[in-house]
Amino acid sequence: IVLSEGVEEGIHDLDGEDTLRVDTQEANFSFHINDRLVAQVTDSDFPSGEVGLYAQTFDSAHTHIHFDSLTVLDFEAPSLEASDQALLYQDDFTNPATGWPDKKFDNYFIGYHEPEFYHIEITSPQYKTTVFEPEKRTFSDVTIEVRTFAVSNKTSPDGDLAYGLAFRRSGDQYYAFTISPRTKKWFVLKSTPNALIVLSEGVEEGIHDLDGEDTLRVDTQEANFSFHINDRLVAQVTDSDFPSGEVGLYAQTFDSAHTHIHFDSLTVLDFEAPLVCSVKALALNLRTGPGTGYSSSTFLTKDDVVQPLGVNSDGDWIKVGMAGSEEQGWVSREYLSCTADLDQLPLALP
Repeated sequence: IVLSEGVEEGIHDLDGEDTLRVDTQEANFSFHINDRLVAQVTDSDFPSGEVGLYAQTFDSAHTHIHFDSLTVLDFEAPSLEASDQALLYQDDFTNPATGWPDKKFDNYFIGYHEPEFYHIEITSPQYKTTVFEPEKRTFSDVTIEVRTFAVSNKTSPDGDLAYGLAFRRSGDQYYAFTISPRTKKWFVLKSTPNALIVLSEGVEEGIHDLDGEDTLRVDTQEANFSFHINDRLVAQVTDSDFPSGEVGLYAQTFDSAHTHIHFDSLTVLDFEAPLVCSVKALALNLRTGPGTGYSSSTFLTKDDVVQPLGVNSDGDWIKVGMAGSEEQGWVSREYLSCTADLDQLPLALP
């Protein structure tokens, strides 16, 4: 059975070595050729097993294959740490000497949770707190990523909570991007000395339950912000009030009486525009497959923002996801204006 197939012009001729890589996580597989992602497949039939080498002839009468190396590593999801963006700040919270505070207050605790986390623990409902990077560096146009989760055995079994990133803090004002593992909601917040304002909110079913780690990412460029949860674009917001400031961590209780949040890492990189596209046409069909012969599931309108996910084998139709929605579909490439070249997209099937 062929689960997926395609063409990759970067495959070398005979005597030229190629590097093939497969990332396997539960039923999800990603396939790379010479560091280029070419496909992603989901199949749950074979949960584990051995690894080895494979060779096959079709109409070739004689074939001789050399294997130069075979490597197996623990699975690690691709992250910003492997990006070409310049690293401005990073802490994996394994070294208390980096200076993050370790203190106890009336309603909360902050400090290192050895061997590899920083934590915020809030011991009352209807309370929020932030902790900012110890050296108080100011950032403006950057990409910020945090890996975080709520600890179930130290969090009340009932009640809601939220946690995530705080950024562009100056004095008593900052923005925040938070998630709730119980309601699957996310929030973009603006904190002023007088109020906590919700700039945008929504539901993302991909947010994990307690004990499941999520990766939150914010791309900030002048007054424009893009928000991602586990590599999925969920919102874009424009607000010009806070042009720069510090970065840090955020935790909040609603009706949860006790909340314990672990932060696994915090990374700040030079800004690099995320790959997103806007619709150029006044009205555009979102189709169920790559071609006008496929049915239309909905309509997009001019300036709607979509996230490109893959491309068909001819390169003229793009599979996209809609910001803040689970819906996916196909649109003609000619009607999109994108922030970066689409030629590096993986192949996608209808």
